[in-house]
Amino acid sequence: MKLQQQIKDTIGWCISLGVKFVRVVPIITVLVQISTLASQILLLLAFFLPLKVIILLGSEKTPAYFPSILHTLDKDHLIYALSAAAALCYIAYLILELVTALLCRKGTRTLLARTSKLNLFENQDKFATNAYSRFNRAMAGAGFFSLSALTLLYVYPSLLVAIFSYLFIAGSICILTYNHVKKVRERFHQHYGAILNALSATGFLLSFFFLVTDFLYSQHTKVFNAVIAVLIMRQGLQRLASMILDIIGLRIQHRQVNALFYQSQPLIEVRAQSNGLEYILNVDNREKWVKSLLEKLHLGAVESYQMHWHQMGLADIYSFTLQLDGQDNPNTLLVKVFGSNISSSALQERTLLLTQSGLPGLPFIGHYRVSDIDCHVYEFQDAEKLIGGRKIGEGVLAIAQRLILLEPSADLIAQFTRTRLYLEQRLDESTINSLRLACISEDDTRNVDRIIENLPTITSHLAALPRQIVPLDMTNSTILSSPSSGFVISHWSNWRIEAIGCSWPVTQKEALFEILNSTVQRQVLASAAPQKVWLAALMYMLEKNIIRKEYSAALALTPDIVNCIEIFDSPAAVEGATQ
Repeated sequence: MKLQQQIKDTIGWCISLGVKFVRVVPIITVLVQISTLASQILLLLAFFLPLKVIILLGSEKTPAYFPSILHTLDKDHLIYALSAAAALCYIAYLILELVTALLCRKGTRTLLARTSKLNLFENQDKFATNAYSRFNRAMAGAGFFSLSALTLLYVYPSLLVAIFSYLFIAGSICILTYNHVKKVRERFHQHYGAILNALSATGFLLSFFFLVTDFLYSQHTKVFNAVIAVLIMRQGLQRLASMILDIIGLRIQHRQVNALFYQSQPLIEVRAQSNGLEYILNVDNREKWVKSLLEKLHLGAVESYQMHWHQMGLADIYSFTLQLDGQDNPNTLLVKVFGSNISSSALQERTLLLTQSGLPGLPFIGHYRVSDIDCHVYEFQDAEKLIGGRKIGEGVLAIAQRLILLEPSADLIAQFTRTRLYLEQRLDESTINSLRLACISEDDTRNVDRIIENLPTITSHLAALPRQIVPLDMTNSTILSSPSSGFVISHWSNWRIEAIGCSWPVTQKEALFEILNSTVQRQVLASAAPQKVWLAALMYMLEKNIIRKEYSAALALTPDIVNCIEIFDSPAAVEGATQ
């Protein structure tokens, strides 16, 4: 839509909204307008009067261009009077701002009561008050700009002509470039606040240069008028920019505003942001897209392929398999495409797959960008999803064993350390203290108290342990069984590095101790006390349950955690503990 049409529609919507407010709460709306406009004028005076005081302090006597009524006062008395007036103006400004806020709250309650609707969304009262206040502030800004223009028309009409000429030229340029240049239109949508503030500042500077030039080349006797004109010009342009920003902010949220204040209008849900994957939803486009991908993979000679959806259950990620025909050795690829709104997830997965070797995952072929869509390609190796709880449990345990034996690369650890907190850095008293709500026995309370008391010791033990990679997207849909690679994970976009033992299944304590006592593949495990690794597994699961608000499951872990603490209190037991 053309910018001038959007402006026209917005003006009509603002008029309709204003009529609604005046009809439902006429007295409050008028009072809000008056108090807002008065507060803006008082704020201008609060900044204007100190300037006069500074001029007086630097002068031997009252300057000749001051109004004649001020010459009747002693200079010192005039300084005191102007300083006191500035302070009073500012105090009055603060009082009026408070009055405006109270009136807006009362007016909003009346408006919402009149619509007689159910609750539309969270914090709607706060949202409605902010919208009502913003609208009135915008209208008061328009009134302030109008008064500023009338004042300039009296004290400096030629300057007013220069300002309006600039506004016309700047507005015309904005409309033309917005309508015809796509990049400019995108910049307006993304940075309209910065653009409006820049235009306001530019208008002030150009108008100031006009004023200076006019005084240099024309005869003017009323310097005081120029001082007033500069202050009014600056404040007027600022209020104009603020008014437009407030209106744009309201217009962006017009669905919610209409639903709140208009009785006959329901809330229209905003369509979710496009993920950029609509292109491949069409069958014809999908075939072209796959053909382009195969060419990037140097498989353009493939005669045909069979495409099958691969369910992962992840938002804004499509995955499918390509079974290639016409090859000497038929091959199957797994292709994952990422929505444009989660490009960071694709980058995080690439970072791990390209930096870390030996992961329990499908062989990664590479990252390709086709039709502005990020995709990751893997060798599928006839992998199958796990069926049945027992098989899934075996897969989780096998992956946990491979990860605990895998040494994270130094580069990966360095990047993670600079980016996120480890478990021992996240644990604090407030996190554990939330369990008290679910304590139903004295034993539960004692266990929670004991954990909190020993939290510094616990975190020091965790910090001293070696590190391992922890996957966060391991679900029934992302664990696969591959004939050549065993159990693997097909998705690595969400991962962390934690103390070794984190993410280990807490129901498999014996398996953990067994692998720690028998491993020869990772030398650092020889110095890791099994009880400390077990503690890491318990604390990681404890935090996970607390975050999920599964307090009963979290409390069930506290006896084992306290048992670990008691073992650490006995040095002899630490050396001899094996389970």
